[in-house]
Amino acid sequence: MATAKITYRFLFSDGRATAHEVVLDENTGRQVSGPVLSHQAWAQLEHKKCRHCPLKKEDHPECPVAKNLAVVANAFKSEKSFEKVVVWVVTAERTYRKRVPLQDGLFSLFGLIMATSDCPTMEFLRPMARFHLPFASLKENTVRAVSFYLLKQYFVAKKGGKPDYDLRELQKFYDALEEVNRGMADRIRSMSEEDAEANSIVILDTFAQILSNQLSNRLPDLDTLFG
Repeated sequence: MATAKITYRFLFSDGRATAHEVVLDENTGRQVSGPVLSHQAWAQLEHKKCRHCPLKKEDHPECPVAKNLAVVANAFKSEKSFEKVVVWVVTAERTYRKRVPLQDGLFSLFGLIMATSDCPTMEFLRPMARFHLPFASLKENTVRAVSFYLLKQYFVAKKGGKPDYDLRELQKFYDALEEVNRGMADRIRSMSEEDAEANSIVILDTFAQILSNQLSNRLPDLDTLFG
């Protein structure tokens, strides 16, 4: 199986450094199993389970998203959200570097891990995550989300299906995504000693809410680009 690796490296002001690698199936964008922390109480499927989650504990004892986040969440559970760090993101094609509050670096890493986990609600984000853009702004995320969704509709039509060019289903996906973000924030708050990780999920949820609002209002911020 061909894989694509994305590595996040965090350098703290006191000289500490840590790295976390996310390995994806190059063809599907699905996360390949890596290091996990088993039997974490906060990662159990029934612990603060999302209301709309279709998974059953008999098949999935642990929440797929929480399971994949566990190693990173444990590594940063004692860190403060606004501590400035230098973050390098290394992919096969290029390297990104930015000095940001820790919560912003974790926001980008958490988003990648969540989107490529085996969560049915997050599945629609997997193609976009395969072409990960670290530190993306709200407008960049909006352009990418809509573009990837419309590309999917091309393939739906190509296979004889009915494409959703009005973005109605995309709106529903983002409404469901907000529920997952809130659930993950609750899970992480139950295990974290500081606020960096929970704040990162809150940022993800804020992005999802604003993007959902953009969709419901027919993308006014992008319409002017094509006027």
